[in-house]
Amino acid sequence: MRRLAVSLALVASLLGGAAAYEPTSGASFNARGANPASTYAFTALYAPTSLTATASGHNVGLSWSAGTNGNGYAVLGVANGSSSDCSSATFASLGTAASTSYIDTGRYTPQGTWFCYQVKTTYGPWASVNGNPTTAAQLGVVAVSVAAANGGTTGKLDTGDTITITFNQAITQSTGPGSSDTVCSVNGATVVLAATKTTGSCGAGETSDLGTLTGGSSSKNARWAATYAWSNGNTTLKIKLGTLITGSASTMSGTWKFNPVTTTTMLLSTTGLFHICDTNSGGGACIPTVTGGF
Repeated sequence: MRRLAVSLALVASLLGGAAAYEPTSGASFNARGANPASTYAFTALYAPTSLTATASGHNVGLSWSAGTNGNGYAVLGVANGSSSDCSSATFASLGTAASTSYIDTGRYTPQGTWFCYQVKTTYGPWASVNGNPTTAAQLGVVAVSVAAANGGTTGKLDTGDTITITFNQAITQSTGPGSSDTVCSVNGATVVLAATKTTGSCGAGETSDLGTLTGGSSSKNARWAATYAWSNGNTTLKIKLGTLITGSASTMSGTWKFNPVTTTTMLLSTTGLFHICDTNSGGGACIPTVTGGF
């Protein structure tokens, strides 16, 4: 009986000590329940879900669905160069959030590179261990893709063809193509998109409200009327070639790239009115390769 009493007393002492234990490192949460922040936690902290990261001007806005049993969130991040794959990223603390959103201000350089984010549910000094979501954002104001689609004769730039440009954030329409802008093909290796000139033969030095396609090969000098339609909250621009103004359909071959206009007052973000990235310097991907075909 005496041995049993001693054993019970020892168990009670250990449990009392655990209840008052002040953590100094990570812990395993294996139960649900409320606990004060200054005591050992027996509450399971469940990670947030559905983390998204969206470039907005020169900031990145994060949002997520709530985790469970916490009273805040830890926001972590790391630069990831040319890759949007965050699976091997080693994260560092960026800040904390009391709700399910966070703005990473001034996060935009080098433009066109990727930045990985992770969010954890927290309670006092503790943080969720498993299932913490990650995502990536491409920094700055960037044309992320350009797709060509044939609408006339296969292999030629002509009436009915479309060129669709997708941006990583909303663009101010008034800083993009005008309704009278044309599309022109230079005999050689240039297509001017949204050329401000409306008549006559096409020249590579023409003023553009959008940019140029270069790198491939074009066989004719020609100019078309065009329409410019914004969609998806001004993140997508579809250019459609209309009536041929001068010249004839141009045979297109090779690999084309989109070079955004370098005029700093053109193609500005809706948030902050920042000019689009127009160079790959710094390791970014700001000059996308055209997919699809004419």
